Amino acid sequence: MLSTAPYDHYPRKNAQGARIYADGPSSGSMRVHPGDEILLMGGQYGDISIGAYPVPTTNSAFVTIAAAPGQVPVLASLKLKATNMWRFQHLAIKSIEKNHAIDVVDQGPSLTTSDIIFESMVIGSPENVDGWTRNQWIANAHGVGVQEVSSPGGRNTKCVSFTGGTIYGVRFGAQLFAHQSIFSNNTIDHFGDDGLDYAANDLIISDNYVHDNEGLDDGNHEDCMQGFIGPLDKAIAPKNPNGVPYTAYSNVTISGNRCIRQTDPNLKFPTILQGIDAFDSDWTNLAVVNNVVVTSSCWGISYASVHGGKIINNTVLDDGSDVGTKNQAGKIMCRPGIGVGDKTHEGLSSNDVAVRNNLANGLGIYNVDPNMTMDHNICLTIDGKCGILTFVNGKPKWGVNQPGQYGDHNLIDGRGAEGMFVNYDPAKFAFDVRLRPEARAIGAGNPALAPATDVAGTLRRTPIDVGAYQYGPNK
Repeated sequence: MLSTAPYDHYPRKNAQGARIYADGPSSGSMRVHPGDEILLMGGQYGDISIGAYPVPTTNSAFVTIAAAPGQVPVLASLKLKATNMWRFQHLAIKSIEKNHAIDVVDQGPSLTTSDIIFESMVIGSPENVDGWTRNQWIANAHGVGVQEVSSPGGRNTKCVSFTGGTIYGVRFGAQLFAHQSIFSNNTIDHFGDDGLDYAANDLIISDNYVHDNEGLDDGNHEDCMQGFIGPLDKAIAPKNPNGVPYTAYSNVTISGNRCIRQTDPNLKFPTILQGIDAFDSDWTNLAVVNNVVVTSSCWGISYASVHGGKIINNTVLDDGSDVGTKNQAGKIMCRPGIGVGDKTHEGLSSNDVAVRNNLANGLGIYNVDPNMTMDHNICLTIDGKCGILTFVNGKPKWGVNQPGQYGDHNLIDGRGAEGMFVNYDPAKFAFDVRLRPEARAIGAGNPALAPATDVAGTLRRTPIDVGAYQYGPNK
């Protein structure tokens, strides 16, 4: 255990027999002080825990724990609880165990956890996972690469940043259930269940690369990034008209991410991967922009119970595999699309959402509310077909198959992906979805609410392009 309080907290009894917590040796030389930097040499450090129960470990300045130059320190796991202001840099967390690799939690409203920074961490298995059986995955992989979670109904774990990291060979890559947090510029690959789950307010998920998930046949439907119901305190949670309690989240931005179902031709257990979605909870001020999803699931980018939402300038495409999209008779049931529906399992009806400037193999919006708009999107055909779903007088209406314009400047492009992108070759797992010079997406967008830059950070020009990439001849 590391501590910036006197380090030896252990229970004793006073004269009346009550349990008390007394400090052991606490000379200045034996303590970690706020503002200190601890450099670790290479080697195995086992399970590390920061914080004791029920004693807070608080800092007035950040304490840094980092790899010494040229060294590779390896932890088996890292847990933080009831503490604040720690920075971890360039550490590896690798072990064969089902526990979480990193766990950031609180101990209730009086024992909070906040201001935790992880930079350039490597999380995974000490073994090569390529040859694992499904049973080995389930037995050996970390349950979650990094979990940050607040106790139900509160904001008692918050302000966690995880950037520049690599997570592989785990069941769930990351679970982001702490408010006011950032998860950015990370790679999650060769994972067994979901790449990333989120359920928090004031959350930024940006510029991550999630790819190559393994099908473990464990009953989970795999998602690249899925909105969860999260820590639910039923005593204080709002209820929908049917009396079902739900969690309501706000100010979530998901931008610049890439979700690719398969890039490794030797992936042992290829399986379906749903894209960026939420089937639970209620979402206000949601922005999903500049993301690339290449998969075979119906749910490329899919939401419901959204209020004040932007689904703008994304690219969602079928990878040509048909993994998970056929019924028992072998018929293709769906193609990856972008859609905003009415309600999640618990939430309220969507309103005030813009679905705009997207490229996909299907489009849909529950536009019963007049503030639900879908405009300037391009639907790319597969075998000459593409579906666009809207609602008229509360009833579904499909615009399908034929190239042309539908609704508010929504276009069905009969040339499909091959006529749009620099190199789209599913047979070779090649998905370069930058725009070709003759792409119909160039200049076809609506600048209203559009992001100022594209997925690569290039400034967007007017007239704006459709999709995650802004065309540039030198890109």
